[in-house]
Amino acid sequence: MSIHARREGGPRYEASQTDVDRHGFDNLILLCRQHHKVIDSQPDVYTAEALREMKAIHEDVAGRAEQAADSFFAKILLNDLQVTVTNNTGNVAINSPGAIQAHTVNVKTTRRAVSVNAPPGTIGADQQLSRYVQHLIKRYNEFASADKTRATKFNYGVISANVENRFGAPWKLLPAEKFDTVCEYLQQRISKTILAKQNAAKGYRAFSTYAEFLAK
Repeated sequence: MSIHARREGGPRYEASQTDVDRHGFDNLILLCRQHHKVIDSQPDVYTAEALREMKAIHEDVAGRAEQAADSFFAKILLNDLQVTVTNNTGNVAINSPGAIQAHTVNVKTTRRAVSVNAPPGTIGADQQLSRYVQHLIKRYNEFASADKTRATKFNYGVISANVENRFGAPWKLLPAEKFDTVCEYLQQRISKTILAKQNAAKGYRAFSTYAEFLAK
Protein backbone atom coordinates (compact mmCIF):
# COMPACT_ATOMS: atom_id res chain seq x y z
CA MET A 1 0.00 0.00 0.00
CA SER A 2 1.01 3.64 -0.41
CA ILE A 3 2.04 5.63 2.64
CA HIS A 4 0.80 8.77 0.90
CA ALA A 5 -2.20 8.01 -1.33
CA ARG A 6 -1.59 8.17 -5.07
CA ARG A 7 -4.81 10.05 -5.71
CA GLU A 8 -6.26 13.19 -4.20
CA GLY A 9 -8.78 12.42 -1.48
CA GLY A 10 -7.03 9.21 -0.46
CA PRO A 11 -5.53 8.54 2.98
CA ARG A 12 -2.52 10.73 3.79
CA TYR A 13 -2.49 12.24 0.27
CA GLU A 14 0.35 14.75 -0.08
CA ALA A 15 -0.15 17.27 -2.91
CA SER A 16 3.49 18.37 -2.87
CA GLN A 17 4.75 14.89 -3.83
CA THR A 18 6.08 14.39 -7.34
CA ASP A 19 4.91 11.42 -9.41
CA VAL A 20 8.36 9.88 -8.97
CA ASP A 21 8.14 10.12 -5.17
CA ARG A 22 4.52 8.96 -5.17
CA HIS A 23 5.47 5.73 -7.00
CA GLY A 24 8.84 5.30 -5.32
CA PHE A 25 10.09 2.73 -2.81
CA ASP A 26 10.00 5.22 0.06
CA ASN A 27 6.24 5.58 -0.40
CA LEU A 28 5.55 1.83 -0.26
CA ILE A 29 4.79 -0.34 2.75
CA LEU A 30 3.69 -3.94 2.30
CA LEU A 31 0.75 -5.05 4.45
CA CYS A 32 -1.88 -7.75 4.41
CA ARG A 33 -5.37 -6.83 3.17
CA GLN A 34 -6.87 -6.77 6.67
CA HIS A 35 -4.29 -4.40 8.14
CA HIS A 36 -4.37 -2.33 4.96
CA LYS A 37 -8.06 -1.60 5.60
CA VAL A 38 -7.50 -0.89 9.31
CA ILE A 39 -4.72 1.60 8.62
CA ASP A 40 -6.45 3.41 5.75
CA SER A 41 -9.66 3.73 7.77
CA GLN A 42 -7.80 5.61 10.53
CA PRO A 43 -5.38 8.02 8.81
CA ASP A 44 -5.35 10.31 11.84
CA VAL A 45 -4.01 7.48 13.97
CA TYR A 46 -1.79 5.86 11.35
CA THR A 47 -0.07 8.95 10.03
CA ALA A 48 2.62 8.93 7.33
CA GLU A 49 5.24 9.43 10.04
CA ALA A 50 3.93 6.43 11.99
CA LEU A 51 3.94 4.22 8.89
CA ARG A 52 7.51 5.22 8.03
CA GLU A 53 8.57 4.32 11.54
CA MET A 54 6.84 0.93 11.23
CA LYS A 55 8.56 0.34 7.92
CA ALA A 56 11.97 1.28 9.35
CA ILE A 57 11.49 -1.15 12.26
CA HIS A 58 10.65 -4.03 9.92
CA GLU A 59 13.60 -3.19 7.66
CA ASP A 60 15.95 -3.25 10.66
CA VAL A 61 14.57 -6.64 11.71
CA ALA A 62 14.97 -8.00 8.17
CA GLY A 63 18.55 -6.78 8.08
CA ARG A 64 18.45 -5.82 4.41
CA ALA A 65 19.49 -2.42 3.11
CA GLU A 66 17.63 -0.77 0.25
CA GLN A 67 18.95 -1.84 -3.12
CA ALA A 68 19.18 -0.03 -6.42
CA ALA A 69 16.32 -1.97 -8.04
CA ASP A 70 13.86 -1.61 -5.15
CA SER A 71 12.23 1.57 -6.43
CA PHE A 72 11.39 -0.08 -9.74
CA PHE A 73 9.85 -3.14 -8.11
CA ALA A 74 7.95 -0.86 -5.74
CA LYS A 75 6.35 0.77 -8.77
CA ILE A 76 5.26 -2.64 -10.04
CA LEU A 77 3.71 -3.46 -6.67
CA LEU A 78 1.86 -0.14 -6.59
CA ASN A 79 0.56 -0.35 -10.14
CA ASP A 80 0.43 -3.91 -11.38
CA LEU A 81 0.02 -6.39 -8.57
CA GLN A 82 -2.94 -7.69 -6.60
CA VAL A 83 -2.05 -9.75 -3.52
CA THR A 84 -4.64 -12.17 -2.11
CA VAL A 85 -4.35 -14.51 0.86
CA THR A 86 -6.11 -17.89 0.81
CA ASN A 87 -6.52 -20.73 3.30
CA ASN A 88 -5.85 -18.32 6.15
CA THR A 89 -6.94 -19.31 9.67
CA GLY A 90 -6.08 -16.05 11.41
CA ASN A 91 -4.40 -12.69 11.10
CA VAL A 92 -1.57 -12.12 8.66
CA ALA A 93 1.01 -9.75 10.08
CA ILE A 94 4.74 -9.25 10.09
CA ASN A 95 6.55 -9.42 13.42
CA SER A 96 3.22 -9.42 15.29
CA PRO A 97 2.67 -11.56 18.43
CA GLY A 98 -0.02 -14.19 18.00
CA ALA A 99 -0.26 -13.78 14.23
CA ILE A 100 -1.04 -16.96 12.29
CA GLN A 101 0.63 -17.44 8.95
CA ALA A 102 -1.43 -17.87 5.81
CA HIS A 103 -0.95 -21.16 4.03
CA THR A 104 -0.93 -19.59 0.59
CA VAL A 105 -0.19 -16.11 -0.71
CA ASN A 106 -1.14 -15.58 -4.35
CA VAL A 107 0.36 -12.71 -6.31
CA LYS A 108 -1.60 -11.86 -9.44
CA THR A 109 -0.78 -9.27 -12.05
CA THR A 110 -3.30 -7.12 -13.85
CA ARG A 111 -1.32 -7.73 -17.02
CA ARG A 112 -0.40 -10.95 -18.78
CA ALA A 113 3.27 -10.10 -18.47
CA VAL A 114 5.07 -7.58 -16.29
CA SER A 115 8.36 -6.16 -17.51
CA VAL A 116 10.65 -3.64 -15.90
CA ASN A 117 12.06 -1.17 -18.41
CA ALA A 118 15.36 0.38 -17.47
CA PRO A 119 14.55 3.95 -16.34
CA PRO A 120 16.50 7.05 -17.43
CA GLY A 121 19.93 7.35 -15.86
CA THR A 122 20.60 3.61 -15.73
CA ILE A 123 23.01 1.50 -17.76
CA GLY A 124 20.18 -0.30 -19.51
CA ALA A 125 18.61 2.97 -20.66
CA ASP A 126 21.78 3.95 -22.56
CA GLN A 127 22.13 1.90 -25.75
CA GLN A 128 25.90 2.30 -26.03
CA LEU A 129 26.61 1.48 -22.38
CA SER A 130 24.25 -1.48 -22.57
CA ARG A 131 25.84 -2.85 -25.74
CA TYR A 132 29.33 -2.73 -24.24
CA VAL A 133 28.30 -4.53 -21.04
CA GLN A 134 26.62 -7.17 -23.20
CA HIS A 135 29.85 -7.42 -25.22
CA LEU A 136 31.86 -8.10 -22.05
CA ILE A 137 29.34 -10.65 -20.77
CA LYS A 138 29.39 -12.44 -24.13
CA ARG A 139 33.19 -12.34 -24.15
CA TYR A 140 33.37 -13.82 -20.67
CA ASN A 141 30.97 -16.62 -21.58
CA GLU A 142 32.97 -17.42 -24.72
CA PHE A 143 36.23 -17.64 -22.78
CA ALA A 144 34.94 -19.36 -19.65
CA SER A 145 32.89 -21.97 -21.53
CA ALA A 146 36.02 -22.95 -23.48
CA ASP A 147 37.65 -24.27 -20.31
CA LYS A 148 37.72 -28.06 -20.78
CA THR A 149 39.01 -28.64 -17.24
CA ARG A 150 35.67 -27.58 -15.81
CA ALA A 151 34.14 -30.18 -13.45
CA THR A 152 30.54 -29.04 -13.97
CA LYS A 153 28.50 -27.89 -16.95
CA PHE A 154 29.02 -24.21 -17.74
CA ASN A 155 26.09 -21.91 -16.93
CA TYR A 156 25.89 -18.88 -19.24
CA GLY A 157 23.64 -16.96 -16.83
CA VAL A 158 25.96 -17.08 -13.82
CA ILE A 159 28.02 -14.02 -14.73
CA SER A 160 24.93 -11.79 -14.86
CA ALA A 161 23.80 -13.22 -11.51
CA ASN A 162 27.27 -12.51 -10.09
CA VAL A 163 27.01 -8.88 -11.19
CA GLU A 164 23.59 -8.60 -9.55
CA ASN A 165 24.84 -10.12 -6.30
CA ARG A 166 27.90 -7.88 -6.24
CA PHE A 167 26.16 -4.60 -7.07
CA GLY A 168 22.71 -5.23 -5.58
CA ALA A 169 20.64 -5.11 -8.78
CA PRO A 170 20.54 -6.43 -12.36
CA TRP A 171 23.17 -4.57 -14.36
CA LYS A 172 20.59 -2.91 -16.61
CA LEU A 173 19.00 -1.23 -13.57
CA LEU A 174 22.24 0.05 -12.07
CA PRO A 175 22.92 3.81 -12.26
CA ALA A 176 25.02 4.86 -15.23
CA GLU A 177 27.66 6.08 -12.75
CA LYS A 178 28.33 2.42 -11.95
CA PHE A 179 29.18 1.64 -15.59
CA ASP A 180 32.97 1.90 -15.22
CA THR A 181 32.96 -0.21 -12.05
CA VAL A 182 30.77 -2.89 -13.61
CA CYS A 183 32.98 -3.01 -16.72
CA GLU A 184 36.12 -3.24 -14.61
CA TYR A 185 34.65 -6.20 -12.73
CA LEU A 186 33.68 -7.98 -15.97
CA GLN A 187 37.07 -7.28 -17.54
CA GLN A 188 38.80 -8.76 -14.51
CA ARG A 189 36.63 -11.87 -14.71
CA ILE A 190 37.49 -12.26 -18.40
CA SER A 191 41.21 -11.82 -17.74
CA LYS A 192 41.17 -14.56 -15.09
CA THR A 193 39.91 -17.23 -17.52
CA ILE A 194 42.42 -19.80 -18.73
CA LEU A 195 41.89 -18.91 -22.40
CA ALA A 196 42.45 -15.19 -21.74
CA LYS A 197 45.70 -15.96 -19.91
CA GLN A 198 46.87 -18.17 -22.76
CA ASN A 199 46.05 -15.47 -25.32
CA ALA A 200 47.75 -12.81 -23.22
CA ALA A 201 50.94 -14.90 -23.23
CA LYS A 202 50.78 -14.83 -27.05
CA GLY A 203 50.16 -11.08 -27.13
CA TYR A 204 46.42 -11.28 -27.86
CA ARG A 205 43.94 -9.16 -25.95
CA ALA A 206 40.77 -10.65 -24.50
CA PHE A 207 38.41 -7.70 -25.02
CA SER A 208 38.10 -4.25 -26.57
CA THR A 209 38.08 -1.11 -24.46
CA TYR A 210 34.89 0.94 -24.43
CA ALA A 211 36.41 3.54 -26.77
CA GLU A 212 37.57 0.82 -29.18
CA PHE A 213 34.16 -0.82 -29.06
CA LEU A 214 32.42 2.44 -30.02
CA ALA A 215 34.87 3.03 -32.87
CA LYS A 216 33.99 -0.27 -34.55
